[in-house]
Parts: sequence; structure tokens; C-alpha cells
Amino acid sequence: MSHLRPRITTALTAVAAALDVAGVEWLLTGGTARALSGWRHDPGDIDIEISAHSAEGGAAALDLPLRDEGDGRSRSMRATGMVCDVAVDLTSDLEVEGAGGRLAPDFPLQRTFARSVELGGRRLWIAPIEEAVARALVRGDWGSLARLAAEAPRDAELRAAYLSLRLAAAVRAAR
Repeated sequence: MSHLRPRITTALTAVAAALDVAGVEWLLTGGTARALSGWRHDPGDIDIEISAHSAEGGAAALDLPLRDEGDGRSRSMRATGMVCDVAVDLTSDLEVEGAGGRLAPDFPLQRTFARSVELGGRRLWIAPIEEAVARALVRGDWGSLARLAAEAPRDAELRAAYLSLRLAAAVRAAR
């Protein structure tokens, strides 16, 4: 497991405590999740994905304004701001679209495939790194795929079952 900079650890601990107290279903994603999973990444922010029914509660727990956001290739409910002087990006219901289809949100599947890590005596759940791969494939985002490949540990294994489920869903949704 990789170590996080102290300010990231402090902020992540505060985010986890606030979300847990509020009863929010959440997963750690992005660079911080990869770093805690042993990938070569030095995160500067914290990315959180939450279930659709927890979007408002999650944003309120972190005192962040929630908004609907989309750019034609993706859509989500999103809240951004600072916690302990670290940028936090909270996302819910992220849907991406591209040449590979339309990938609808599936928080229950992410939660099923999530892995846990311990940080400061607290159990954190990490979203499947395969979700980032599936989203990049659907968008045709080869730059993101190259960055993920460069960060991956030598013994990294992506779970084919997860990718198969997500990519099949993207193709079906595009029909």
C-alpha cells in the first residue's frame, strides 16, 4: 500500500468521518484510491463517488453545493470544494458516452466489487479501478488509459468479470 501525503490523509480522514456520520454510502475513487491500492500515483485531491440516494446527504455532510453537470459526453451530480485545504470532488450518477457506447451509473455493482483498506483505524472502500478503465474505453480516452497503465503496479490484474459487465452494459445502452 502506498503512503499518502499527511495533508491528504488528514482531509481523507475528515471526509470519511463526515460521510460515515451522515450515513452516506460512498466509495473512494481517482488517484487517492489508486495510491492506496499500490499504484504509482501521488494524489493532490480526493475523489468520492456516492450512491444516487446519498447525493444530497453527501454534499450536505461536506458542506459542498450539489449541482447537475454535463458536457455532452458525461453527466453527473457533482459537488466540489475544499476540506482541510484539500480539493474534494464528490460525484453521483456519473454517466459517460462515447464511441464505445453509453455507460450508465451502476453504484451497486461498484460497491459489490469494491475493495477495502484501513487508514487510521478506519475501513475505507475503494471503487473498482476497472471502472476508470471502462469509462475511458467508452469515451475513447486513450490518454487516460495510458496514464493508468503507467501507474499500474507490475502485478496489477484487472478483473475481467467487472469489465465485461460494464462494457456489455455500455454497448446494450447504445443500441
